[in-house]
Amino acid sequence: MIKALFIILIIAAGLILGPLWSGSSGSLILLIGNYSIEMSLVVAAILLVLTLLVVWLCEALIRKLFSGRKLTANWFLKRREQKAQQQFETALTEWLNKNYKVAASAAESAAPGLKRPQQGYLLAAAAWQSLNNNKEQQRLLNLAQNQATDALSVQLATLETTTDAKQALQLSQALLQAHPKQNNVLRATANALYKHQHLQSLRELLPALHDREILPGARLAEYTRASYRAYFHAAGTDSNKLNDAWRDLPKKMRRSTPVRLAYLDTLTQRGFGALAAKVAARGIHYQVLTASDLLQYDARDWRETAAMRDEIEKQVKAHPQHPNWLLLLAIVAIQEGDALLAERAAEKAITIRPDRQAYRILGEALFANHQKEAALQAFRQAANFKQG
Repeated sequence: MIKALFIILIIAAGLILGPLWSGSSGSLILLIGNYSIEMSLVVAAILLVLTLLVVWLCEALIRKLFSGRKLTANWFLKRREQKAQQQFETALTEWLNKNYKVAASAAESAAPGLKRPQQGYLLAAAAWQSLNNNKEQQRLLNLAQNQATDALSVQLATLETTTDAKQALQLSQALLQAHPKQNNVLRATANALYKHQHLQSLRELLPALHDREILPGARLAEYTRASYRAYFHAAGTDSNKLNDAWRDLPKKMRRSTPVRLAYLDTLTQRGFGALAAKVAARGIHYQVLTASDLLQYDARDWRETAAMRDEIEKQVKAHPQHPNWLLLLAIVAIQEGDALLAERAAEKAITIRPDRQAYRILGEALFANHQKEAALQAFRQAANFKQG
């Protein structure tokens, strides 16, 4: 609007000054119905400018009227905050001067208008405490706690519902900085960081989650495994660098089941089957890994399994009625080409606990032993268990 007005003023100035310089003011005749109006160009230009000014002022007035409510509300809100802050400062001064009753009244009155109302309630509570009025002190402490809880609840609800990964990270960091020891904050931020795959930040949070035991064990194990899987993936694709990343961890972490499984996940995914078998063998030896943990991997993932097989055989001898150790022995035997041992181990596991996995491994052992019809029958039985 300002630019358009400026251009019109230039045109109007030209219409006025041009005729004056030329010595002839010129004339303008307007025909309106049966009437005609004659005027000089100078007068016409002045009238045009005045008309445009009136239009511009009317438009500005209309805009002011429409925005007035918002401006008025902001003005009153700002004024209310300023008055509340002044009242809070007065209360603080009275408290320092040991006028505790005046300080308590002024602080409580100021609290609703403050950006952080709990500050006003806490000052009032401190003043009543100095007067040994425990009833009033407790009432104001409850008000302060309610104010803090309401604000925190809004933040936690926002964190839980947001779909913006960047916002989730920023809000999690702010909450952890403001409330580093609150279990509900730790729980909510851990869930959000895992949901949005901020696994580095989640890994830094794991010690507090573990010490406070605020998550179910299975979920904490899942979060730990995912976080350290990201840690090992960040080390790159070179086996030496992966081994360095593993060795950089404290011994306590290397003896953690989820951390060792995360390392195995990365090794098997990158194709380092021999190193994976060595890590698995030591995990069995230190009783960090169980047969159930290792049965989730494909038999083709393992390479150079002699050490791993030795540890599994020790467990089979120690737990002869444990079907999972027998099935794991069968898997390693298949990988080593000992199909007969694999068949015997799988058959014994089925006598203890017949299930889909046992029949599938038996089928693989029979197929490796060139018993195709028997293998097909075992696979059919496994499929039946899957349907059931």
